[in-house]
Amino acid sequence: MADIFFTILPVFYFFLFSIIFLLGLWAYKETQNNSPLCIGIAFALFAIIFILNEISFSSIIMGISILMRIVAYLLILYAVYNLGISYSKKRDTKNTNTKDVK
Repeated sequence: MADIFFTILPVFYFFLFSIIFLLGLWAYKETQNNSPLCIGIAFALFAIIFILNEISFSSIIMGISILMRIVAYLLILYAVYNLGISYSKKRDTKNTNTKDVK
């Protein structure tokens, strides 16, 4: 039973992360904000990592997997920071517009 679970789990994660990648592309197309695009690319890297993990563990594949994880996490950190900055700018613009009206 556990063998079936661990065989299906990487495939499930691959499809889940692929869906998140497609949603990130769609959100980027709709908003023209780089944050969803970066998050989508990061999850695409995670999807590739789960497929690479199914290949035999050689030192080269393990090194590539670790490097890809680092890049993916850095992309997510950048996207969250960029998203926070964009919301902060919108909030500041909204506050200055309401102060000018009064």
